[in-house]
Amino acid sequence: MNELIKLSTGKEIGGNSGTYIIAEIGINHNGSFDIAKKLIIESAKAGVDAVKFQKRDAGEIMISSKINQNPIGYLSKNENDISKEQPKYGSWSYPDLRVELSEKDFIELQKISKNEGVDFFASPWDEKSLNFLVQINVPVIKIPSVEIKNLNFIEKCSQQKKPIILSTGTANQEDVDKALSILKKNCNEIILLQCTSSYPSKFNEIDLNVINTFKNKYKIPIGFSGHEPGINVAIAAVSIGAKVVEKHVTLNKNMNGTDHLASIDMAELKKMVDGIREVEKAMGGFKKVNYKSEEVLVSILGKSLVMKKDIKKGSKITEDNLTTKGPPTGIRAEKFYEVLGKKILKDKKKDEILFQGDIE
Repeated sequence: MNELIKLSTGKEIGGNSGTYIIAEIGINHNGSFDIAKKLIIESAKAGVDAVKFQKRDAGEIMISSKINQNPIGYLSKNENDISKEQPKYGSWSYPDLRVELSEKDFIELQKISKNEGVDFFASPWDEKSLNFLVQINVPVIKIPSVEIKNLNFIEKCSQQKKPIILSTGTANQEDVDKALSILKKNCNEIILLQCTSSYPSKFNEIDLNVINTFKNKYKIPIGFSGHEPGINVAIAAVSIGAKVVEKHVTLNKNMNGTDHLASIDMAELKKMVDGIREVEKAMGGFKKVNYKSEEVLVSILGKSLVMKKDIKKGSKITEDNLTTKGPPTGIRAEKFYEVLGKKILKDKKKDEILFQGDIE
């Protein structure tokens, strides 16, 4: 399995690469091309690496008698179109035909994404959608959490000769192992995301430590897909090794639609991206070093070896007649034990700094 995956767009995931940050637009466009376009442009401004949508065909994911032709719930037509009559999460109609973009829309949005310098892809929820995404040559296939136990579909995804991102919400460890064993038959470029598929997720159910479990067990790029409020958890995930971070985004969390309340807005997205990049820099290397920039502090607060009492030429330096005080202009304090037992070459008075020329 590959620990560094190079996408067809030139971006890299894993190894020593930076965090691959995905703005999960999903269906927060509410079926509007204009909202989708604006979400791409604003996400790109925030500094993400990719934007991700969801692609589904109602007739492929649901039996015809269960497809509601008159779905409930008002959908905002723009970020300022807000209605207080919003169904609770879980009570929206599914599938909701109103939030599906056309194939033509997807192709146009892919072009917009390219112009904005961000990767464009989507989660396919059925084989027909998978084939379409392969046809338009997305750089990666993202298998949504709810499909992790749909083993036949997972196998079809693995046969597309593209890197796979597998999200693990709704799964236990056995489910993850089973899904990976199927994917590995045809694909050696797999990214695994720790995820809890509740909207919004409770902080005590996120289990960031699973990132380390996955890292140690699978030796593939590991990431985090978060549905919790705010941005702190996503930034923390990077500090323990997440190479991918995915968060749902919206133009306004008060918009009417299924996922807006469990998303972050553009101001939060910018703060998250900046926070992740700061953490990446702060992670640094694995060897403890002291930096030249720290010498400013040492020059002010550091200490020298200083005589604790008067001492005559020829006397030996002992712990009884030696101490440490500032300023750090003489022999530095860290040499304390090295000078013990050495002879003084000239008389020194109490509170005088000890210099190298003062000892044998």
